[in-house]
Amino acid sequence: MAWNNQGGPWGGGGKSPWGRGPNPGGGGGGKRPPDFEQMLRRGQDRMRGLLPGGIGSGRGLALILLAIVAVWAATGFYVVNPGQVGVNLLFGKYKGQTDPGWHWYYPWPAGDVQKPNVTQRYSTEIGYSTTNGIDAERDVPEESLMLTGDENIVDVRARVLWRISDVEKYLFQIDDPETSVKNAAEAAIREIVGQSNFQEITTEKQGPMQVSSQKLTQKILDSYNAGITVDELTFQNVAPPQEVRDAFLDVQRAKADRVSSVNQANGYANKIKQDAQGQAVQIVKQAEAYKAQKVAIAQGDAQRFLSVYEQFKLNPDITERRLYLDTMSDVFGSMNKVLVDPGIGGAGGSGVVPYLPLERLLQKPASRMPESAPSAAAPSNTPTQVTPAPEAGSSGASQ
Repeated sequence: MAWNNQGGPWGGGGKSPWGRGPNPGGGGGGKRPPDFEQMLRRGQDRMRGLLPGGIGSGRGLALILLAIVAVWAATGFYVVNPGQVGVNLLFGKYKGQTDPGWHWYYPWPAGDVQKPNVTQRYSTEIGYSTTNGIDAERDVPEESLMLTGDENIVDVRARVLWRISDVEKYLFQIDDPETSVKNAAEAAIREIVGQSNFQEITTEKQGPMQVSSQKLTQKILDSYNAGITVDELTFQNVAPPQEVRDAFLDVQRAKADRVSSVNQANGYANKIKQDAQGQAVQIVKQAEAYKAQKVAIAQGDAQRFLSVYEQFKLNPDITERRLYLDTMSDVFGSMNKVLVDPGIGGAGGSGVVPYLPLERLLQKPASRMPESAPSAAAPSNTPTQVTPAPEAGSSGASQ
């Protein structure tokens, strides 16, 4: 090798770069490895110095015993994590609890410390099971298939969330908490399902059934002194068995269609009824308005008649003549006739030209006469009817 050369960079002497000589077998004359037998003898000599009488002497045994006790006592230190409760046991008997932190208690085999978590919520599945929290579910028909009150079979899957409320009862009153919760919840659900019919379970009664099942499960666990509180019991799935599920869905769709048809018919009936009621109210209001109008008109006519009657009593002649003139005005006002006083004109008042269309002169001229209409000045072949003016009392009146 290069470091064996006298002129190497680390100087002569045949040393390696790490300051060691070559192996003894290589002829380098280096140090030998440690001798274990020599080290063992040195340890024994030191022990004899500490224990002059040897290990079997009283002092030696005392030291050994003291060391064993110290190691055994050191194993009694333990830590209670947050959310846990330390339960101290002495020869299997309950002795007390400790809060989170560092503590010491008698080590095994005299003492033991169990640390259940009292804040964690545990989950128990009924009718199905999941593996390590995976979403894939495995059906457990011996748990999920239940008999209803109307002798039908329903597939119920439920989940129970529970926690530890009393660690002493939890540890010493029940053997297997998970199995106890499962059995209690399954028994409670079967009892509630057995009291209900199939239609109620699969439709509107699931909410009340969950509450009743939770209360009954808690009651059963309390009878066990389990020290467990059920926080929630929910139905994950409530359905008919797989063999009849398609037929059940057909029945549900038919019932939904029936409900939809009934709702549509009720809506149409309500609409027609509301329209009829509105029309009835409108007719009643119109009749009441017509009644009020007629009553008001009648009352007005009566008041006017009474006022005329009062004036008539004051001066009957003038009132009578006034009434006559008003009546004649109303009667002849709309008539298409011309009244001529016989005293007007010569020769005894018979000098009226029969060819003059006097009735056309009384008409209002139109804003625009049609081309086919005859001219107002054109003579008429029909003679005008002349009626002598009626007389009122002793004098002749003309209008």
